[in-house]
Amino acid sequence: MDKLIKRLKELSIQVPLEENFDWEFPVSPINIPENIDGTYFKNIYLKKNFNKVLQNDLNLENHYWIIQEWGGIKSLKQNDRNDEKINKFKKQLPTGKLTKEIFNLISSFSKLASFIKPNKYAIYDSRAIYSLNWLLFNFTDETELYPQPSGRNPKLSQYDLSTIFNLTKKDITYKSHKTAYFEYCEFLKFLSKKVYDEDKPYKIEMLLFLIAPTKIIECIEKKTTITINV
Repeated sequence: MDKLIKRLKELSIQVPLEENFDWEFPVSPINIPENIDGTYFKNIYLKKNFNKVLQNDLNLENHYWIIQEWGGIKSLKQNDRNDEKINKFKKQLPTGKLTKEIFNLISSFSKLASFIKPNKYAIYDSRAIYSLNWLLFNFTDETELYPQPSGRNPKLSQYDLSTIFNLTKKDITYKSHKTAYFEYCEFLKFLSKKVYDEDKPYKIEMLLFLIAPTKIIECIEKKTTITINV
């Protein structure tokens, strides 16, 4: 674990969040003070203040704003079926276990959780899990990794980690859908304390998201070679 923490500290210096987190910021339902500039600081302000809006959002309009507008997942439309799934997710969060049906939408629903309780929950998406699994594989002895949601990044799709891991002949397994999200959030809080000296999980999650198509892909290309005998 020490090697992983050391590498994350190096990456946090190489890729400072304040300068590199350029997540497109849509028009927000809440006012952002004019003195808060830059997408990183606007997003931090939103995480700290948007939960008040969600508490009174009975028709889930602002829940869908997070998923569709802020999160960019337009495919999750508001309808009775998806309303029911969001409410199921919110009920399952305090239990520490998710059903398979809900975990299948974790990329979308974890965005909600990260605004409901930003000090406890982080976003669990394809890029963050891709980075974390590669770093765990390379810098720890851990063989139980996190199930990776499907993603849209073309660079990541060129290097399927499951295939790479299988070729190493290591006995890699994946955490259960029931608890993977909660274990992930707790682990990120631990890593954030070590790397950023604060236990808010979203900073490490932002770093993992940023480095997936850059630092992680560069590392994969340097360390991975395949010889095909014909």
